[in-house]
Amino acid sequence: MNVVIVDDEYLAIEELVFQLSLCDDLHISDTFMDSEKAYDYIISHDIDIVFLDIQMPGTNGLKFAKKILSEKKIHVIFVTAYTEYAVFSYELNAVDYLLKPINNARLVKALEKVRNSSNRQKPQRIVKDFLLIYEKDVLKPIRYDDITYCRADDKHVEIFTKNQKFLYENTIGKLEEILESSHFFRCHRSFIINLKQIAMIEPVERSYLVKMEGSNELIPISRSNIQAFKKIMSI
Repeated sequence: MNVVIVDDEYLAIEELVFQLSLCDDLHISDTFMDSEKAYDYIISHDIDIVFLDIQMPGTNGLKFAKKILSEKKIHVIFVTAYTEYAVFSYELNAVDYLLKPINNARLVKALEKVRNSSNRQKPQRIVKDFLLIYEKDVLKPIRYDDITYCRADDKHVEIFTKNQKFLYENTIGKLEEILESSHFFRCHRSFIINLKQIAMIEPVERSYLVKMEGSNELIPISRSNIQAFKKIMSI
């Protein structure tokens, strides 16, 4: 399972990294002391567990968790020195609430909750290659392969094919879960691109801009996704 740690205390991160390194089935993908950078990384990568401090400068871990959980299915374990937030954390369906300094037995128990949840039998799904979109009071199927890219704004997601634009009335995080095919890539918090329909890649300072087939829009690759993009595209 892939793990991210978000905490403003360096020593707290180091201690948790050490304890988690003793678990063979865990991989620490990254650690962050900056919540904005953590958010960009978490929503654009395959992360299973987030260990999250609650009181950090400039942010509140509870609000941060609520935002993340609204976009992705992920296990949140709060790690804090304060007890007064416990009730609020469970209202967010957090896996557990660990007090600093972390007791190893409590950490093991929290991780077992995650493992038990992950091992529950998932309902059987019919594999399909299309997405249903409401258009003029009817449902219209859009084949995944026809989707060029997707762009999110505050209220909905715009899905672009080479000839049309459709509105998806949900979050881009939910759409990312649906577009499970390996050729779709969440390159930015607001964009998903079809790697098979890239028309041009333009290097810019410390990143890239991408133009898709049938579109003149320049789509940014966020800095947190540069390395993954370069690896996928063999740059």
